[in-house]
Amino acid sequence: MKQDEAKDFINLGIVVNDKNEVLMIRRRKKESGNAGAVLEWAFPGGKQRYAETREQCVEREVLDETGYDVEPIRQISLRIHPEFRVFIVYHLCRLKSPKPIARPKEPHEIAEIKWVKKQDIKSIITTDLDKKVSQELKLD
Repeated sequence: MKQDEAKDFINLGIVVNDKNEVLMIRRRKKESGNAGAVLEWAFPGGKQRYAETREQCVEREVLDETGYDVEPIRQISLRIHPEFRVFIVYHLCRLKSPKPIARPKEPHEIAEIKWVKKQDIKSIITTDLDKKVSQELKLD
């Protein structure tokens, strides 16, 4: 595999609550990408494990990172992220419960869990926001 090809599948959950806010996480350790990109705020999610479906992955990762139990509804987009060279799969998810059902399992990775107003998303995401996700959230 060439150095610039994507290797990992990262499944991210796009979760909207009844106040029309989006679930976001702030990472403890900022990640650097191509062209000076810095990842700090993100949608919750993570790497897909062997023998795990994309839907199982996003459900597990959102629960592990935030404590919220979600149900993946449909895939919004799949792309190779232009700044981090990984496959990103964005899933629209529904909250199964309006409150967290568990303590986050990854406090060493997550500095903050926050419901963000849609109009504020573009001001806190400093990396390339997927066009289909932006359209789904009606940010354009």
